[in-house]
Amino acid sequence: MREAFAQFVQEYPRRPVRNDGTFAGNSLRVLVETQLVDSVKAALGDRAKRYLVRGSVGKGDWTHTPWLVVLDPAVTTSPERNYYVVYLLSLGCERLYLSLAQGCTTLKDAVSVPKAKVELARRAAVMRARAHTLATRLAPLEMDLGVDRTVWRGKLYEAGSVLGQVYDTRKLPSDADMIADLVEALDIYAHLKREGGWAAEDTIVEEAEADEIPNKGLLQSKTYRQHRTIERDRGHSREVKRQQGTRCRGCGFEMSEIYGEDAVGLCDAHHLVPLSSLEKGVTVTFDPVRDFAVLCPSCHRAIHRMSDSSDLEALRMAVRSGVLAPLLDR
Repeated sequence: MREAFAQFVQEYPRRPVRNDGTFAGNSLRVLVETQLVDSVKAALGDRAKRYLVRGSVGKGDWTHTPWLVVLDPAVTTSPERNYYVVYLLSLGCERLYLSLAQGCTTLKDAVSVPKAKVELARRAAVMRARAHTLATRLAPLEMDLGVDRTVWRGKLYEAGSVLGQVYDTRKLPSDADMIADLVEALDIYAHLKREGGWAAEDTIVEEAEADEIPNKGLLQSKTYRQHRTIERDRGHSREVKRQQGTRCRGCGFEMSEIYGEDAVGLCDAHHLVPLSSLEKGVTVTFDPVRDFAVLCPSCHRAIHRMSDSSDLEALRMAVRSGVLAPLLDR
């Protein structure tokens, strides 16, 4: 892994110039998007199967903030939102950061760059407080990517950093040390997922209560939040609907047949892995056909109140009989 990173930091343009003709067909794209990704996966071994690992040097031209990201699909499938582990190279290629970081694009589009910067810093502080006792190799970072303030993405990356490690690119640490740092970052990532990310504990409980989930304490509410985060990920939802269609597998209704064109695609992607499995830390899988079911909003709320949220046949029986009570998780 170290060798691939060393090649990356040595060969990346120190001061990328837009439209200078050096981007198209450049071997660096293959290095970062394929070779570097493969080296990280190899370093993680079987654990790599839990994650999406992606690298980027830009779209159509060199970026000032090239990255390699490790995403847990139970948190996000896109580096534009939520939180993840990332390697970021500073402008000038002097520093390589390993960071528990946050996606900023979706938030920026919703609230503006200045407000996103404040909110990312707030979220980072919450997660840092939840994770700092686990960190022996990582620490809070004053990240400096060296970009101009007009490069909003770089500035928001800096604001959203939770914990991390900074490497001098002239003398990268040993392969063993880099792998140990990455493993700790992923351990903390898993801890934050279980703890609800940046959400306040009362907010986590309120979210479960709003969906009428029987309240069995904070742990159950946090597990439910994890489950719903999976379901609400746009990447998962889009692929599930593409492969399964949009007809509810509980009641059999296609919402657009009832409510017209405005209801086309009005359905949810329900994650079939039981909440109890998530509590036990079992690796979550994401096959869009096997691991999800398309449900209308009513059936989706009902199945989450059942003792076994993976039992589609029991849901169908409840729909046919009009009786849900015997299946409820009281």
